[in-house]
Amino acid sequence: MNTKATTQTEAKACACGTCHEAVSARALYRPGHDARHVSVLVQGLVNDIADGRKVTKQMIASTAEELPSEPLRAKFTRAADRMVAKATEPKPEPKAEVAQ
Repeated sequence: MNTKATTQTEAKACACGTCHEAVSARALYRPGHDARHVSVLVQGLVNDIADGRKVTKQMIASTAEELPSEPLRAKFTRAADRMVAKATEPKPEPKAEVAQ
């Protein structure tokens, strides 16, 4: 016979901010939704760049601090750094076509 006392805890909403689905009391995200949360945050930075705003390392660091775990912060920081580098690199000029 199991003598451990179990407590019923209520489910809470997923922390990804997009699905509003319930997760267990011990979890923060539904499976895969931690990556979704990172993607949403990175997309916000892409939108800032598209609107002409400058994205700084300090902005990335302060956004990362809002995430609940160190591995998730590192994942966001790497993704944001890649995105900023890609978005700010100079575009190659198209090659001129040679008339024949």
